[in-house]
Order: sequence, then structure tokens, then C-alpha cells
Amino acid sequence: MNRKNGLISIGELSKLTGASVRSLRYYEKLNLLIPTHIDEFSRYRYYSLDQAYHVEIIMFCVELDIPLKELMKFTTPDDILDFRAFLTQAKEIAEEKLKKTRKGLLLIRDLEQKMDLAEQNELEEIYERKFPQKYFYVKLCGDSLQKDSLIDLFVFFEHIGDINDTNEYGYMCEQSENGVLYYAFVEVSKQKANKIIPAGKYFCRQSDNSQIEKTCELFGEYFTGSYLAIETEIFIGKHKISKPLSEVRVLNL
Repeated sequence: MNRKNGLISIGELSKLTGASVRSLRYYEKLNLLIPTHIDEFSRYRYYSLDQAYHVEIIMFCVELDIPLKELMKFTTPDDILDFRAFLTQAKEIAEEKLKKTRKGLLLIRDLEQKMDLAEQNELEEIYERKFPQKYFYVKLCGDSLQKDSLIDLFVFFEHIGDINDTNEYGYMCEQSENGVLYYAFVEVSKQKANKIIPAGKYFCRQSDNSQIEKTCELFGEYFTGSYLAIETEIFIGKHKISKPLSEVRVLNL
């Protein structure tokens, strides 16, 4: 091994930390990793074993997507690292990344659960499913469906950050003795809701296009009088990206 007075070579430091020799040289160029000794004749770089820990810190920055030039803010020209200040910022960034990762995992699990349920039934088949009470924020469209209203509603709630990726959104219609009214909806927290959707056993039907305006035609034999119909996007293991599936759910009122 190419060692000198208890120091390790750049090659050994590379093997010890997993950082390439090229990366170690780049860290030196940024003044983030200063060799303990440089041979005046061979120009070989030598490092103390403790500097492996310093390299781990730099690699941790890379994993957190912290620009290495940001780390330079915590290093003085005389090779002093403000370690505490750096760790404070790194901790904040790591916690934010962890938060986003957990959110992503919740979305994956939710979609897997929804796919499992959706794949139990065939397209155009009518089946029954139980749903818990839900909370919607709705925007009245009137006696006809206005699809732009959903876009406006969804963009509004995305902007204020009041919904998450597992919340449902879509269209809803209510039929009563006064006729049919259509709404756009976004599922929200109880505190933000202006419409409570009752729990119950719903008649459901999956399709590769919107069917909510044909609710009476498709579900007529399953309800008498007033009803509530909800249409939202669903997912299966394999579906066209450009044409997601939808599910209409109908509840007798």
C-alpha cells in the first residue's frame, strides 16, 4: 500500500469511502477536502484516516442534493469547517426529503389498494361497494356538466396546498324531485368541506370514458326516486396513460 507516516493514499481513501478518485480531486478543487500531505516530488496526495469521515459528509450532501458550493459556505479559507451550522442545515433538508418520501410511499400504497379493488371488477359491470363518509368541497355546475369547473377547483386547492395526492376529485350529480344538479368536487378535510357525502353501499360501474351524465340510463333499475352519483378517476395495473378509467358510484337517497 502506498502509505506515508500513517497516512493513506487517495486510492485507499477512495476504496474506504466509495468516492471515486475523480470525485476526491474535485472536492479538493472546491477546497472542501485538503490533503494532509502532498509529496513535493511525486505530488501524491495523502490523507489522515479521520478525513474519511469528512468525505462521508460531502457524499451525504450529494445524496441530499445539496450543491457542494453550498457546503463551501461553511468552510473558511484556512480549512475550518463550521460543522454545527452545516449539520443544522443538512438536518432540515434531510427531514424535508424524508417527509416527501413518506408522502410518496403513502401515495403508492393508496394507489396499490385502489388498483386491487378496481381489478376485482370488469369494465361496464355493475357491482356494489361500501364507502365511508367523505368530505367534499363542491362547486355547482348547474343542470349540465361543466368540466372547466373541476380544473378551476382543483388548481385552487393545489395552490393553497389543502389537498394531497390521495384525495379524490371528479364530478357529482344529485337527482331530487327538483331535477338534476351537477357539481365538481375535491375531497378535503372535514374543516374545509361544504358537502358531506354519506357512507353506504354504492352501486358502481367502471368505464373508459365519462358516464355520469348517463347515470339514469345505466343505473335506472337499481334506484327509485332521488340518488347521489359520484364519478372519479380510478387506476388498474395496466391502462392507457392518455385515457384513465373512471368509476361512477350511485347511492339511493
